[in-house]
Amino acid sequence: MAIPRVCYFGIYPPVFARNRVYLRGLEQNGAKVVTCFDESPSVMKYLRLVQKHRAVRKKYDVLMVGYLSGVAVPLARLVSRRPLVYNALGTLYETAVHDRSFVSPRSLKAIKACLVDWLALKLSDLVLVESEAQKKYIGKNFHIRDKKLVPVWTGADDSVFFPDASVAKRKRFTAVFRGGFLPATGVETVLEAARQLKDSGVDFLVIGRGMLEAKITAMVSKYDLDNVELVTDYLPADELRRQMLSGHVCLGQFSDHERLDRTLQNKTFEALALGLPYITRASESNRELLTDRENCLLVRPEDPESLAAAILELKNRPEKRHRLSERGHLLFQKELSPPVIGRRLLDLISSLEKGGQGAGGKARPANEA
Repeated sequence: MAIPRVCYFGIYPPVFARNRVYLRGLEQNGAKVVTCFDESPSVMKYLRLVQKHRAVRKKYDVLMVGYLSGVAVPLARLVSRRPLVYNALGTLYETAVHDRSFVSPRSLKAIKACLVDWLALKLSDLVLVESEAQKKYIGKNFHIRDKKLVPVWTGADDSVFFPDASVAKRKRFTAVFRGGFLPATGVETVLEAARQLKDSGVDFLVIGRGMLEAKITAMVSKYDLDNVELVTDYLPADELRRQMLSGHVCLGQFSDHERLDRTLQNKTFEALALGLPYITRASESNRELLTDRENCLLVRPEDPESLAAAILELKNRPEKRHRLSERGHLLFQKELSPPVIGRRLLDLISSLEKGGQGAGGKARPANEA
């Protein structure tokens, strides 16, 4: 059977990891991919998307709407009758209401986000989500049938995140946290652990920025955390990789936040790709991928004592660090690299093509206008 041709469609350039990894993975498995996106301001982007799609409409077999482009799914369904795959990861509602607390659950903006999600989910033939836990949440709250929702890992771009022995480790044992300063990340727990480890020979490199930046800066000052280096500037990908590799362990998310029971963070995949020992909070979604004391250490959420103990354990047991590093990187190679994810996507797309029926009606042949 011929490898399906894919049109990657959306309102953002495919620079986010969820998009970039999928595109690389598809191409590495021999798929021909054409991109069709536009980030013009206001309604102009939708008009230009229609024009750009017209130029490629005969060049693909399956239309895939990219991550963060859920609002463009109705347009994708209008301009194409071929099978439609939506790379959702999660929902816009969760991001706005739970992750960042931008809007209250019953506000007009929250209702709008919920409507965008519902339309995107209903109009797609296949929806790619980040975990089984996310699948359960979406199925229950948006009344989407199980067969339409398929968990696919995000993975990491191994052309950017890879082990590199040329990057020197810091002289003192260093735990690296990188991520947004947001309610769901639990960076406060990291700083509380740093406070407990001030006199234990452990440094912390905290890289990030966001809505809680003033609070985080104030905590570092209040607790006189001279063992914490705070980096709030934007770092290019290569510099971020080097900074992460300069540490001895990588830290995940630690908030006791319901969203974290359904999601896996980019830093999880990046840490495994880099071969860094990884410590994060125990959650239903993390346990779908990770095994405590096999390829990571899992700690209780919002428990700085538990986190501090895990960091000290790895500081004092270099053989365990080495074992977690090796097994974590092996997990990445087996399940999370772009070629592996690309094969999974092609299998799903090929199965969808065989069905031959899209939500918008009978799929047209690829050579039909």
